[in-house]
Amino acid sequence: MKLYFLSSEPCALFLNDLYYGVTDRFERFIELSLSDRIYARFCPQGALPVGFFLDEKLLQAPPKECNVYILKDGVAVYVKNFPPSDFTLQVLAQKREADALVTLYKQGVMQLSVQSDLGYFNANLPPSFLQCELELKGEFCFVKSADTLAVYSKKAELLFMEKVLSYSFEADTLTAVLPLSDHLKRFADGVWTFTQAGAVRKSFTIRQSEETLPCKTALIPYAFLESVLIGADYTVFLSDELKPNADKIKGFLGDFVSVLLCEQENVCGIIKRKSENLFEAVYYAVTIENEKISDISLT
Repeated sequence: MKLYFLSSEPCALFLNDLYYGVTDRFERFIELSLSDRIYARFCPQGALPVGFFLDEKLLQAPPKECNVYILKDGVAVYVKNFPPSDFTLQVLAQKREADALVTLYKQGVMQLSVQSDLGYFNANLPPSFLQCELELKGEFCFVKSADTLAVYSKKAELLFMEKVLSYSFEADTLTAVLPLSDHLKRFADGVWTFTQAGAVRKSFTIRQSEETLPCKTALIPYAFLESVLIGADYTVFLSDELKPNADKIKGFLGDFVSVLLCEQENVCGIIKRKSENLFEAVYYAVTIENEKISDISLT
């Protein structure tokens, strides 16, 4: 079986205490059997290592620090979180407005604290917010990193977190342009209304860059599945004969969280969630005639 290794931070990987190499967001793999129960240890710089056995339990209840993906040709292990090694208090930003004091700081992990007449509240943020801007807008706390916007209530409850290219906020309404991770370079224009209880999406419109080149035949299966995933008009990729069955096709695919390109141009995988931190790839073969999809089947 192939075991693919990935990590959110560059790591030195040790298998049974033998140095294997460096892992990061680009996959590396090794052929091994889970019955051998090899111990893997991921050692990042500036954080504590994460270690676990590569055995059958990996396919049932992955370690909380990992996402595990069951693939056609093996298993991919992505270590996403590492315990901090430095618990020095670092205040990164602080804002006061009326009765509220909001502080962004790092003490092992990134944290946001909100102190007001409602009480004292705290929330953890991803490490990517180490460099960010903090703003108070009415009843809400806005934290903006280089590419991500997070909005919290005055009880430090996360109301919104998305990658955004630009945004504006007025009268408790957020308008934002979101980049979509697809090969057609599409964007989404979204509008959300905020209350202290949460954010309600009012509209979500997909648009395409004027510079986008026509979709190549080899990308049609991938673009079709991505369109289903993000809520774009996927019927544009279907033949006239298949369009009446568009809803049935969406039901046939089911819920999934991402799309995989495969070596075969007419085959794509979709990633479905099995349980917490555990995912499985399901593969579909697509028949294309006259640059339209005429058939879809499991493979």
